[in-house]
Amino acid sequence: MDFSLNMKQELKLILTQSMKMSLNILEMSSFDLEKYILDESKKNPFVEVQYITHPRKNKNSSDVSPLDFAHQEKDLIDFLEEQIGYLNLSTNQRFLYTFIVNNLNSKGYLNLSVKEIKSLTKFSIKEIKEALKNIKKFEPIGICASNLEECLIIQLHKKNINDIKLEYIIKNLLNEVALGKFEEIGKKVGLTEEEIIAKLKTIRTLNPIPSRGFYMGEAIRYIIPEAEIIKYENKYILVMNEENTPKIKIKNNSNVDSSKTNDYFTSANNLIKCIEKRNETLKKILELILEEQYNYFSMKSIKKVLPMKSVAKKLNLHESTVSRAIKNKYIKTERGIERIRDFFVLDGQKENVENLIQDIILKENRETPVSDQEITNKLNNLGIKIARRTVSKYRENLGIKSSSKRKIKSMEEKW
Repeated sequence: MDFSLNMKQELKLILTQSMKMSLNILEMSSFDLEKYILDESKKNPFVEVQYITHPRKNKNSSDVSPLDFAHQEKDLIDFLEEQIGYLNLSTNQRFLYTFIVNNLNSKGYLNLSVKEIKSLTKFSIKEIKEALKNIKKFEPIGICASNLEECLIIQLHKKNINDIKLEYIIKNLLNEVALGKFEEIGKKVGLTEEEIIAKLKTIRTLNPIPSRGFYMGEAIRYIIPEAEIIKYENKYILVMNEENTPKIKIKNNSNVDSSKTNDYFTSANNLIKCIEKRNETLKKILELILEEQYNYFSMKSIKKVLPMKSVAKKLNLHESTVSRAIKNKYIKTERGIERIRDFFVLDGQKENVENLIQDIILKENRETPVSDQEITNKLNNLGIKIARRTVSKYRENLGIKSSSKRKIKSMEEKW
């Protein structure tokens, strides 16, 4: 899985291997991190796993919540949205890009046409085409193509292969290729059978399903609390569940090829540093949450408004770092196991409310889209007091049409 993005005239960013590892590990849950460490120990002879323990062995206990066992996420969509985060986009543009990647099918293709996207949003044809152009430069290569033919040609161009005859075969003759009609293909493109076979070898190096290797759908993940807030000597304190993560030791290995020793050692050392940084960042965030939400944890009040931007500023971190650090992570409290992200309630500022409206609409069922009143109710439930007319105004500012105009007919209605 390649998390690198090229910085040319393509609004992309080059990430070093160390940076990619750090970003990946930062947003891993304890469960995912354990699997990652064990996989690394199999690949890197310098990585030794010293100790592994898990609260899972108590899963038959009567005090275990069903939430301990299931967590859902969309891996490919998360990966694409992360790449969107690297682009310098306005709030409106970010909605358009996110809208597009959330409408990809299971193969990673986009079935919506430019006109259909325009009809569902208020963006211009020019803006939509520009967004599609940039998304098609994302990893995995071929993502967001409208069909198989375009997917393969995008990959050809990425490989700097500009072959007019090969592109003609892909665009017009894939059925003949599948049936092995080389003579018929040869007549249409003016190639010998040997030349056609050579071109087919190139086609076979391409990936017809760009989503392959990613999970498209809802993956079940085991939840392990990253920390616990307990009452100790009449005071609530934070206790990190460090024992949930395998401990790593760099070991000497004389059997390793001397030419690879340095690479293995550097990789193992980086792994340890990235895990330490992850744990340090998460602990700082959780300590601030405990401080800001102390009355909530002590059962004296409801959750306070805690904007992510202000938390990032207080901790001298980038907002995206805070977002990654709390992703897919949970904390155990006297109220039960809670998702850390839920402690970050957006405040009443226009930009934050618009972002939340975007998020609600992006997660809606396109066949039964949420109304402005339903959005208003959801925001009110989060403690954000806002009128329906204000929601309508913000939605329109984002270039999003009303629910009646966003609705997509179901297959039954189409038939």
